Amino acid sequence: MDFTLGPELGAFQARAREYVASDVMCQIEPYEETSTFPAEIFRAMGREGFIGVSLPGEYGGLDLGTLGFCILSEEVAKASAGLTHNGHYQTQRMLLRRGTDEQKAKYLSKLVSGEYVAAMAISEPGVGSSFEKMQTSAKKVDGGYVLKGFKTNINDAAEADVVTTFAVADEGLTIFLVDKGNPGFQVLRKLDPMGMRSSPLYEFALRDCHIPREQVLGKPGRALAVFFEAFNFSRLGNASALLGIARFAFEQALAFAAKREVGHRKVSEFQGIRWMLAEMKTRTEAAALLRDRAAVMEDQGQDAALECSMAKLLCGEVAMGVVPQAIEIMGSYGTLRTSPLPRLLLDAKTLCIAGGTLEVMKNNIAGQLLGRGDKQ
Repeated sequence: MDFTLGPELGAFQARAREYVASDVMCQIEPYEETSTFPAEIFRAMGREGFIGVSLPGEYGGLDLGTLGFCILSEEVAKASAGLTHNGHYQTQRMLLRRGTDEQKAKYLSKLVSGEYVAAMAISEPGVGSSFEKMQTSAKKVDGGYVLKGFKTNINDAAEADVVTTFAVADEGLTIFLVDKGNPGFQVLRKLDPMGMRSSPLYEFALRDCHIPREQVLGKPGRALAVFFEAFNFSRLGNASALLGIARFAFEQALAFAAKREVGHRKVSEFQGIRWMLAEMKTRTEAAALLRDRAAVMEDQGQDAALECSMAKLLCGEVAMGVVPQAIEIMGSYGTLRTSPLPRLLLDAKTLCIAGGTLEVMKNNIAGQLLGRGDKQ
């Protein structure tokens, strides 16, 4: 049993960490303030190869698999969880596994380079993870389908060059690749989220939006099979971002406690603080081990649904425990907006909801243990 990343992944982690620290953190604040998509940062990450971390070399990717994607998500979340752009990476994964040769040729290289942005459109008013209640319809016509409906809480919808959209066709729930500028696709309003602000949220409508049949991703009526085939990968991205937030908060608190003096003593000399730091580190490393195990299982083609749900649950609970503890250790300094901790707290809470809440993770885990195999 080897707990090291190995030379290739280790070098990638070091490069990603240095890049985020030197090139991203100094630029991200204006995008966070205004909840604006950081197009220049995104394209620069594409030129550096980061956006293609998990894809094969034939599409310009680094071919570092799920664990490579997890490492990237963990590092970029230290600057902004919005930079994880999960819909973009999940669309890559779905195209790689279920896309036609024509779809792969059309999209994958551009999604890897950062020339194209992808978004994922599932949520509707009253429809979060309840696919069976989806109202967006797809009526079959000559040459394709006509989509009608309304989507909400969709990250990067206005900036996306392709929106991977879920709708109910006669054959059942189906996934459509809706290109930017497609007539009938209309962004209605921009929302104002508390966290993940550099991945802006939108509502949009589909008004008699004609989609050619060659833009169906996977087989008509087989959306859930396509989606869940890539969802463990996506869920581990969320878990990894939460892990990155917890680790960065711990690092901030540790550095502060080692330097800050109260009277004639360093903050780190108080036993209560020392115990908090010990607990924070221990829980963070435990979450990392579970995340790594789930990622390795996913890369090996094993059924990792249970482990991925457990990783999201534990990483979420750890982040929501560690960040407030870091604020307590730093006191008033931790509450200032010049500190990264308020952003980390809001990002962590948002990520605990995105991609399935922690309560949904508990249901998934219980379903796996009890033999029902719940998938949400």
